[in-house]
Amino acid sequence: MSSLTEQKPAVYYNYVGGEWTESASRERLESRNPATGELVGYAQKSTETDILQSIDSVYEAYRTSDWGVNPKRRYEALLELARQIENNIEHLARLMTMEQGKPIRESRVELAGCVDTLKYFAGAARTVFGRSVQLEPGNFGVIAKEPIGVVGIISPWNWPALLMIRELAPALAAGNGVIVKPASLTPIISVELFKLIDQVPHFPKGIVSIVTGPGQSIGAVMGSSKKIDMISFTGDTSTGKTIMALAASNIKKLALELGGKSPNVVFEDAPLDKAIPLIGRSIFISAGQICMAGSRLLVHESVKEEVLFRLKQYTEKLSVGNGLLESTDMGPLVSQSQLDLVNEYCEIGRREGNIITGGYRLTGGAYDQGYFFAPTIIDDLSSDCRVVREEIFGPVLAVQSFSSDEEALALANDTDFGLSAGVWTSSLNRAMRMSRGIQAGTVWINTYNKNFPEAEFGGYKQSGLGRTRGVDGLMEYCETKHIHFEMD
Repeated sequence: MSSLTEQKPAVYYNYVGGEWTESASRERLESRNPATGELVGYAQKSTETDILQSIDSVYEAYRTSDWGVNPKRRYEALLELARQIENNIEHLARLMTMEQGKPIRESRVELAGCVDTLKYFAGAARTVFGRSVQLEPGNFGVIAKEPIGVVGIISPWNWPALLMIRELAPALAAGNGVIVKPASLTPIISVELFKLIDQVPHFPKGIVSIVTGPGQSIGAVMGSSKKIDMISFTGDTSTGKTIMALAASNIKKLALELGGKSPNVVFEDAPLDKAIPLIGRSIFISAGQICMAGSRLLVHESVKEEVLFRLKQYTEKLSVGNGLLESTDMGPLVSQSQLDLVNEYCEIGRREGNIITGGYRLTGGAYDQGYFFAPTIIDDLSSDCRVVREEIFGPVLAVQSFSSDEEALALANDTDFGLSAGVWTSSLNRAMRMSRGIQAGTVWINTYNKNFPEAEFGGYKQSGLGRTRGVDGLMEYCETKHIHFEMD
């Protein structure tokens, strides 16, 4: 497989003030292919000095340019960036797969999502609307929407392109200046996208910046800086809580898209021919390393045996391997630590439940070079088992059964999270009752993981604050101002 990844490792720099800069430390982060261990490239191991320079640069660009009051310019910039990505999808997809490990088919889908998101928010940039209201005789109010100012975006490693663009596009469309701190496991694809930003002349110099490096130091500065007006973070719930504490020092606005433990609820009248492959894909996409993974399967006891039989067949036919191979269905986990964590949860499942399939690291041949784990289904788990309650972020499906609609709803809501859910039934009334009763930001009926830039996404409970995508996603990055006129 080494021939698939032959290329000379490049060095990637920070983008600050419209220029490519080396970190003050002159140290670098290594980015390695989780399927082969091969070096993909180097990114900057930035320091507090670097992030402070970036903050000052974006703050000044926002203060002195017309970006915040020129929606047509923002429209043109985002639309041109969409075109740039569209023209480079194959190169970007290959690089993303080499760095993150996901199948190249998934990388192409992710990048197509970036293009769609940018096109949507390019149009939205010209429709940042407020309203007017007659308050009383002689008094008139204008409710205006304005940019927040400078936004810091901390993006994750699992979908490193789309989950960065998903926040970058509305933040820029609303007229803000933006600083991006990408995950240290996948900095290269993020910087590669910024190379395309650098080619778009409509962006004012310095209005958008990227700084790579350790989150503990850089993220802490971003969270506490008085020149950053808002932090948008996508990642695990524990880190989200840390960012909330940092932002409390100056009451900074937050948008948090955090963890999930999402259920697929399968009733006795479910369309199983459609459900089985989509339920399998919902947990094994990106090797389960996705916040909205359908990591819990709640199945009616009358169809449980059939569902598990068919799902086991689906799972064992998946091709696990190097993501650069077009035939690969599931790639490796992103790191040794992630593999160890998944293995730990499977050992818990082995002790407390019944492993239907998987539950072990894949070894032998090319598997020995990477962090490959067998897609896993675990049955007979109690509601208090850690495999059921905690986000694993790996290809592990926890199964429970129910006998009534009321029990299904109680199990679906028996979680600290509330990001998404799937409901599988032929009954419209049941679908409506369940979708309204489940405490989650997105409920899919007879499908799963269908996302569009027009439709809001976000979580209940410990799955986050605020919404991304759609009109609400744009308004997250706006301040609301009441301008009051009293007329003589």
